[in-house]
Amino acid sequence: MTTIASTVVHRAEIRFREADLRLRPYVGCFWVISAERDAMIRMVPDGTTSISTELENNRAPDWWLRGPIVRPDERRYSSPATVVGVRLRPGVAFILGAMAADALVGRRIRLSGIPSFRELVAESPVPEAPDQCIDVLERFLIRRLENASVHEVVARAIREIERDHGCSSVSVIADRCQISARHLNRLMRIWVGCGPKYFASVVRFQATLTEMQDAPARSGAALATETGYFDQAHLTMDVARFAGATPRHLASRCVSDFSKTRCDDLP
Repeated sequence: MTTIASTVVHRAEIRFREADLRLRPYVGCFWVISAERDAMIRMVPDGTTSISTELENNRAPDWWLRGPIVRPDERRYSSPATVVGVRLRPGVAFILGAMAADALVGRRIRLSGIPSFRELVAESPVPEAPDQCIDVLERFLIRRLENASVHEVVARAIREIERDHGCSSVSVIADRCQISARHLNRLMRIWVGCGPKYFASVVRFQATLTEMQDAPARSGAALATETGYFDQAHLTMDVARFAGATPRHLASRCVSDFSKTRCDDLP
């Protein structure tokens, strides 16, 4: 199994391509998944969104935007498939589509019906191979994102939450951002798809996966203390909610199957 952005890929091969330097503040790696029959793609929440397309008969029929997910999401393929896409960092989907991220949670949206993506969808000639799809998507993203930015308050809140591994309270994050907790919650929902409290829980869950990968034999109680949970029960509850498994089960299956693989993590 191999992972991309908290995604488990089983019975499939995966190839990565680093994004243009201008895009790296906004996206992770471009990826190509070549799935066999009965392949499985399983995602766990990490706060990101993605744009992807599935090649059919060597043509790219549709581009799709996947919104943020709040629980494990699994897709199985009944026939071989090639999927091409890129992960968008929190807040970037709102820049591209001007659609409130909380309206995208748990959804896949066909981009042919979204005016702001018409340039991508109407690309001619239609890309027929994975690298051509990446080229088309990369050019579109450069044109749309160069010199763009996530709302400064949202960007700072994300940095603060990630710096603290999701362990700071909403009031502390709001104070650092010099904004009320209520206003911060509204901005985060629009740009990221969830409020700061929920986003922090996702960040802490991801930090927990990293700790489990680095020290899989660590006890649940020690892991809970290390990652800022009140106790082992709260740790178990969050891991079950976001990964659909217990910490013990994840550790026994090799938690690295659920950890992030970003461009800056690749050798």
